[in-house]
Order: sequence, then C-alpha cells, then structure tokens
Amino acid sequence: MIFATDAANNEARSYDHIEVRPLAGALGAEVFGPGGAHLDVTRLGDDALAEVRQASVDHLVVFFRDQSLDLDSFSSFASGWGPYGDDPFVDGLESHPHVVKVVKEADEKVPLVFGGAWHSDWSFQAEPPAFTILYGHDVPDHGGDTLWANLYLAAQHLSPGLRSTLAGLRAVHSPQKAYGAQATHNELVENMAIRYGEDAHLRRAQPILRRHPDSGRTALFVNWGYTESIEGWWPDESRALLDHLFDVSQHPAYTCRFRWRPGSIAVWDNRCTLHNPIADYAGQRREMWRITVRGEEPIPAEHP
Repeated sequence: MIFATDAANNEARSYDHIEVRPLAGALGAEVFGPGGAHLDVTRLGDDALAEVRQASVDHLVVFFRDQSLDLDSFSSFASGWGPYGDDPFVDGLESHPHVVKVVKEADEKVPLVFGGAWHSDWSFQAEPPAFTILYGHDVPDHGGDTLWANLYLAAQHLSPGLRSTLAGLRAVHSPQKAYGAQATHNELVENMAIRYGEDAHLRRAQPILRRHPDSGRTALFVNWGYTESIEGWWPDESRALLDHLFDVSQHPAYTCRFRWRPGSIAVWDNRCTLHNPIADYAGQRREMWRITVRGEEPIPAEHP
C-alpha cells in the first residue's frame, strides 16, 4: 500500500499581515510577520488574527516562535480562538483554571509522558475541543518534539468502497483506556495530578467521517487513545477495522514534526488532526502550558 502526498497539499497563500511557511507536505506551518519578521502574538490586530485563523484552516496546525508570555498574555491569546474548553481528569492552575501545566521533571524515574499516544483531545466529549494551544515555557535542549497527523489525508486515502461503508457509521469514544480506574500507566507521570476513574465509564458515539465546519472537508475522526469500538459491530469486527484506520491515520507520510524552543506556540485543530508527544527526553525538564478551546458537536460528513 502506497502512502504519499505532495507539496501542493500544504501550499501557503499570500497574506497582507502575516507570512506563512509550510513545515511539511502533509500539514503544519510556521507563522511570521510580513517579510519573515518576528510576529508578537500579544499584538495581533483583528485583520492579522483573521489571517492566522485562515492559516489554521489551511494548514491544520500553526506555530509561532520566540514569544515571551506570562499566564495572562497566554490566556488572552487563547481567548481569541474561542471560549475555553472543559478539561476533565486534570486540574488547571489555581490562578488560571483554564490553563493546565503539563510538566515532566528531570528526576522522574520513567520516560513516559502525559498524553503520550496518538489522539485527538477529549474526543469522547459531546463538544470536543476545536483547538488546543500549547506554549513551550521550559523545553529540553533536544528531544520532546511533537507529531501531528492530517485526518483529511487519512480519509482521502481510503478506498471509495470503504468510505461508503463508513458513511453513517459511528465509533464509540471513551476515556476508559487512558483515565479509567485500571489505567495505572498514567501513575508513572509523577508530577501531574491526574484523576482516575471519575466519569471514565462514559462513552459517546461520534461520526467516523466528520465534516469540518469551516473547511467543509471530510476528516477521519477516530484515534487510538479514545476510540474503542464501532457502534453496532462485534468486538473482533471493530478491532480489525479500527486497527486499519489507526494505521492509515498515523502513517508518517501524513504527519509533520515540530521541534520546540523556549517561547514556541502550537495551535492545532482537533477536528482534523491527531497529535503525539514524543517521550525521548528523560533526564531533562519540560514544562508546557496548555489551553483547550471549546468546539461543537461533531458533524457527520454528508458524502463519503
């Protein structure tokens, strides 16, 4: 089976207030000021923000370098993307409840990281996050990169026959594997307070083929972290098909990789991407600030 895309898939358009530089052929772009100048996200005017939002629709995940944010300015930037989301199982900061500090200390005993698997944030919610915004407050000098995957390309990769089969089907999403009472692997994330078992039994069926409300494109909306079965199918049938869909959605040809530096920001669209933080920096400290932006009820794709 051949997996491929081309550079035109992630081509940048011209803007008046920003410059966009694609990161890979599949998705992802860094955003600068005109002519490649530094862009201060705390000083974005309405026109520049509108162009940044368009870039996020085109490239699915956008990145900003060399920012200097405190919790207030980070929160202000995030609020320009929509209302704050609801983050279950992890607590926000006391001073800024919508900000989750994702931290791994240098002296932790095991290399596992929070969220360390391919997933779309909180896909089991009735209105999963539209966006997640992550700020690199303290990052390792090497390691700790993050991967993203393009779920539009994953949907396009499937045969017409399989897309027709998936049209109208729903997959069951659940936090059980990650946050259920038996999810002891997360106890190895030593410096984050994670609440296991609270409402982890809840399940929600979401359309497997999802239409994006802004682009109108169809994305494959399943992920290894939270999708557990196909509604109305036997477990062995679900497992076989979902394993194939996971393999397609995570293929390297449909991904980009971002190397963090202090002051970097990533804004990604959970409705059409997966992401996966890489656990390769044990012995170094990493602290990220994270905000989710509330989305809408997933819209089934009308045509396969």
